[in-house]
Amino acid sequence: MAVQKKARKGFIVSIIGLLLVILGVLWLAVIFPWLDKVPTDYARSYYFDGSYQFFTQQGNVTIPIAQTLAQEATGTEGNALLIHEVRTVKNAITQESLGPQYNDESTLAVDRHTLEFVKEIDERQREGQWGPPRGLGEGDSFDLWNAGANKALEAKYVQEYEFRGMKVVLFRIDETNIPIGKNPQTQMDMYLSTIIDLTIDPKTGTVVEQDSVTTTSIDMMGQKIPVQISKVRYAEQTIVDLMDVAKDAQGMLMWFETVIPWLLIGIGGIMVVIDTLFLGRKQGK
Repeated sequence: MAVQKKARKGFIVSIIGLLLVILGVLWLAVIFPWLDKVPTDYARSYYFDGSYQFFTQQGNVTIPIAQTLAQEATGTEGNALLIHEVRTVKNAITQESLGPQYNDESTLAVDRHTLEFVKEIDERQREGQWGPPRGLGEGDSFDLWNAGANKALEAKYVQEYEFRGMKVVLFRIDETNIPIGKNPQTQMDMYLSTIIDLTIDPKTGTVVEQDSVTTTSIDMMGQKIPVQISKVRYAEQTIVDLMDVAKDAQGMLMWFETVIPWLLIGIGGIMVVIDTLFLGRKQGK
């Protein structure tokens, strides 16, 4: 009778161990991908510093600017997260708005897992990535939506380096003379050239620093004449906030993508192996 009870206990231990292994595998294949999404209560504000330089017949004028980008999730449609986005640009000194042509408001539709725009649902049929994917490295590239060009532009790998104690990768968008329509007053063709540097935490895909120089030109008798140069980068407050976001996300990924599933698989495997060895020894006796 005692031998039967021990055998029964051993059988239960093996079953529990096997279930833990299965749970660990399911965690990697199903549970973590289900958890790995932009939360439905997503809300974040980004702040930018910089300047707008205007070239006019009366002379050149440079205005220091402060830009705010506020984003808040408003619902879902299928696997797409709907994000209400408001962009405002003010004179950094007077705090006066630069006018409606520099402010913008719309609703984005973003795949909660891949961060790609869902073009069929998105208010402006945007395409490409809303944000960088994870795991970026040498030789990689991705298409990032650019509002000024009204299309997705390719960001290419430049280098890996250390930014404020964090290992990051630098990706750059470098485009010249993208047609953006006609000047409403003169009906001359307009073009956009931009260089955007994205400093990205490759583990989480978080952009911790962004710096851009964008030139808007008109075509005057075959010659591109600049009418505005915009220099914009993340404000220090935003850099600090996003560094914290990246560090928190790294910790969550370590636990939910690595520690928990492999701990389940490891403990379950040990239980099965120990029970198998124990039963084998009993049978030998």
